[in-house]
Amino acid sequence: MRDTIAAVASPMGIGAVAVVRISGEDSWKIAKKLSGIRSPKPRKIYHTFLKDEKGEIDEVLMVYYKSPKSYTGEDMVEIFCHGGIVITDMVLKAILRSGARLAEPGEFTKRAFLNGKMDLTRAEAIRDLIEARSEEAARIVLKNFSGELYSFLERLREKLLRILAEIEVEIDYPDEEDLKASGLDEKIREALKDMEDILERSEKLIELVRGIRIVIVGKPNVGKSTLLNRLLKEDRAIVTSIPGTTRDTIEGEINIRGRLFKVIDTAGLRNAKDPVESIGVERTKKEMERADIVIFVVDNTFGEEDLKIYESVKNLKHIVVMNKSDLEYRIDTSWILGKAVKVSSKTGEGLKDLENILIEITEDYKSDMGKLFLTSERHLKLMRLSYDKMRSALNSIRDGFPNDLISYDINEALKSLDEITGRNFREDLLDTIFSNFCVGK
Repeated sequence: MRDTIAAVASPMGIGAVAVVRISGEDSWKIAKKLSGIRSPKPRKIYHTFLKDEKGEIDEVLMVYYKSPKSYTGEDMVEIFCHGGIVITDMVLKAILRSGARLAEPGEFTKRAFLNGKMDLTRAEAIRDLIEARSEEAARIVLKNFSGELYSFLERLREKLLRILAEIEVEIDYPDEEDLKASGLDEKIREALKDMEDILERSEKLIELVRGIRIVIVGKPNVGKSTLLNRLLKEDRAIVTSIPGTTRDTIEGEINIRGRLFKVIDTAGLRNAKDPVESIGVERTKKEMERADIVIFVVDNTFGEEDLKIYESVKNLKHIVVMNKSDLEYRIDTSWILGKAVKVSSKTGEGLKDLENILIEITEDYKSDMGKLFLTSERHLKLMRLSYDKMRSALNSIRDGFPNDLISYDINEALKSLDEITGRNFREDLLDTIFSNFCVGK
């Protein structure tokens, strides 16, 4: 971590401005060599020309950040050069020839974490903010980027430490009143309630960030793949008049008014005629189990086969799409329990009505927006582990188990909380987290 690193921090391509970062103890030594500026003032913008052994490279703006008041906590330099693949590459190569090495993915943020500039929750929120694919996702993640999740976890940690301290006193002075009589079980219940609240919110809000899963089902040849293509506004699925064309799931993303949905087209549900089709049908059933919303598609061939499929759909959150509305047909709709809409996947008629229903039936996802939540499966797993250990401690108090056993459970709960924030971490964990970042971050 003592190496001086460099990377392009803006997307590669043609644009007005590109940003190249340098971080490490030799940052200004390298910048001075290329720019000729000798005694810079921190956080002041300098206008200069970068030069290498072949001559001028580019006209740039340059900012020096003195440790520890920088993103990484180290000496840093940010160079704003003209955008363009060639110019940006020339600037970066000149920096690397002058003594820096190319940064690894996420290494700037990893150094910020290791130098105490941020905790792991904020570091991961930076990645999530960059990768946000909808306006709602960005607004949700921003709460964690601001440090509010870290503050919540620290308050929860303090509660657990106070509980642990009282248990340690009881171990040292066993003649005092027992733990249940001291009200410690109520304090554990209070901590458990905090954990329950954030776990319940998080499972729902993570779906908003990742995309609400919509699975399209129905018998073969009712227009499922055409509907997928119409929703995605591209030809993702192969469409023919031959029943059973779709043998596997096909997935895409749509953004409706700032809300992200993952749409999955599936094989038609029927008695499979060959092993390949049978695998496709089984995958359809598994996707239905994972779905947040099921779109059940029927057409003018509606009959007993459709009603049989609906039996497996009706207890799920679903929308009945009566497809091929451009054709003349009538359907008795008395069997429909959920929302229904007429569309023509061929012409696009009724598609806006379908989108309106999707927004309407997912409004409950927004009920907790603005509140704190855990941003990843890693967070959820660790919080559940912590919750389970605190629940075990509460049961141990009720059953009169030894205090040292109760103390052990609460210590384990603390370890899980500390893994979320990074107080307690393993190198392989950091490598996994930051390897998913872009190089310049």
